[in-house]
Amino acid sequence: MDKHALIFINLLVSVIVVDTVTTNGVSEAENVDLKGWERPHAHPCNETALLLEIEKCGTQFKWDMELVHPKNWCNLTHFIWKYNHFSNCTEGKALRTGCYWPNPVAEGYVVRVHRHFFSNCTLERALLTDPPDGTLAVLIFIPVFLTLAMVALVVWCSRRNDVLA
Repeated sequence: MDKHALIFINLLVSVIVVDTVTTNGVSEAENVDLKGWERPHAHPCNETALLLEIEKCGTQFKWDMELVHPKNWCNLTHFIWKYNHFSNCTEGKALRTGCYWPNPVAEGYVVRVHRHFFSNCTLERALLTDPPDGTLAVLIFIPVFLTLAMVALVVWCSRRNDVLA
């Protein structure tokens, strides 16, 4: 077998092994216990059971929101973890009852919760403006100059390599 072909095969095997190891490491780091959350494929969605289960999540969310002053209901920093728990709870209940997430029943319930707690929240949006011209010029020219510098460096190295060879 040709020496270069053998090196190529070794390199290819090494890349595959490294890719497998890193992929397994990533999947192990993201390993989440989803056994109770998997959708049972044999059972159809039971919307009545889903609504009853989701109402348990809503009741807990309402109790949690009673601890937040109503003037802070529009400020996510005061209740974001409570809302995250509510969202995860409703998703888990949907999957456990054999329903997909999102679905119309769960969506309708979440909309009712939003109307109850967040109907008075205004949609004030920050007025976006362009940055000052000096800042904009710097943000544009830095990547342009870095690109030109990298091209110049590659050309310089390739010419120098020809001289050294």
